[in-house]
Parts: sequence; C-alpha cells; structure tokens
Amino acid sequence: REGAGAPVPAMASTHRPPLHICAALTAVCVAIALHRPAVAAARPPSRSFADFESFWPLYVQQHSLTTTKLLHGVGTTLVVLSIAVRLGAASSLRVGLGLVSGICLSLLGADATASCSSGLPEAAVMVSLIVGAVRLYSGLPPSQTAAHLACGYVLPWAARCSASSATAGRPSNFTLPRSSQVAHFFVERNWPFAGRRPLAASGVSSGAPGEWCTRPATFSHPTFSLIGDFALLGSLLTGRLPLNATSPAG
Repeated sequence: REGAGAPVPAMASTHRPPLHICAALTAVCVAIALHRPAVAAARPPSRSFADFESFWPLYVQQHSLTTTKLLHGVGTTLVVLSIAVRLGAASSLRVGLGLVSGICLSLLGADATASCSSGLPEAAVMVSLIVGAVRLYSGLPPSQTAAHLACGYVLPWAARCSASSATAGRPSNFTLPRSSQVAHFFVERNWPFAGRRPLAASGVSSGAPGEWCTRPATFSHPTFSLIGDFALLGSLLTGRLPLNATSPAG
C-alpha cells in the first residue's frame, strides 16, 4: 500500500492547538498558581513548606557548595539545549509552555498531597501533569519528554563522584546518573537513606556542608525542587546568587 512504510512523525502537528491558544492556557495556569488559596492541611515536619518563598532558603542551603550549583546549572542547561537543538524554535516554545503549565498545575497537586508523609504522590502528579501538558501543546510523546528531561542529567561525573566517595567513607558502589542527585549524595552529602541526620525544627539542616544531613528536597518537595532548579540557574546567570553562597542573602 502507498505510504504503508512511511515513518510516523514524532510530533503530530495536526492535533496541536494553535500557539496563541497554548500561550493563553499557560497564562491561565500561571494565574491559577499565583492566586491559589492557602491550604490548611496538617503537614509532616519533613514537608512543612507551603510556598516556594519559604522553601528557597532550604534549597540554597542544600546547594551550598560550588560544585553542587555547577552540576545543577549544567544539567538544567543541557535539558534546555537538548530540546532547542533537536526540536527547533517553534516546537521548543510549545514544549516550554507545556512545561510551565505543568509546573503551575503541579503546585495544586502539591497542595492536594500536602498531608502525605512522602513526596512520592506529589512527584507522580507533577510528572503526569508536565508530560500531559507537553503532549497537549507540542504532540511530543511522553517517552521523548522523559528522554529530553533525562538527557541533561546523564553526565560522566557519576563514576568520578563514586570513586571519590570511597575515600570519604561512603558507599563506592552506589551511583546515580542524574547529576543533581550525584551532587547531593556525593558532594553535598544530603543522603536519603540510613545514617542521615534529622531535619532541624525549622526544616533546614543545621549541619555544615560535609556532614550527613537532610535528604535532598527532591524527595520531600519535588515541585518546589524543580522550580528551584530553574530559579538556581537564573540566579547564577544573573549574578544574584554567588557560586559560594550558602543562603539566598549570599
């Protein structure tokens, strides 16, 4: 049959809404996120932050080392570049709008799951909303969305960090491909498993860099943590946050 062997395009443009509709929907999602009502849910001590402003100091504290900031910045930059280079300007804009819409709606998911003891339900909602919004706006299949997000975190530092961890008394056979988590586990030492120190009453670890302290905020506040990744990159590029800063004030 004619066309039976033709490849199916990765992004079906015929079912995508017009770009101005995507932009309008994104604006609505941003407005909803900015004006969402406060949730009076009983939050576990490890998930006590109700807004990004109060969460940001913890994020910066858990990214206090220069190497940690650089690994996160490079990883986030590679995500953006991989999308832009592979998809082109028009499709990348649609993906970006979908990402923003998904993150904004994820804040509602974070509020809805605020009473959960783990950040896993929030993370599941966040991933579903981001993948769905990107799919709606751009037609990008979920598998490709995941691949683009992962590409910025598959970096060759895992082996080097794993090797250096052996000299610090940490497990040398535990490696993760995501550069931000490598930075947490082997550079910042925000360890998510046995041997970690409990959160201080304020939710911020009192331990200096180099101690076994709190688990990475990704595990307790995944939505705020993802927003923090982009906020960190923007703060570094604009010079608002020095590489050696241990708090938002520097």
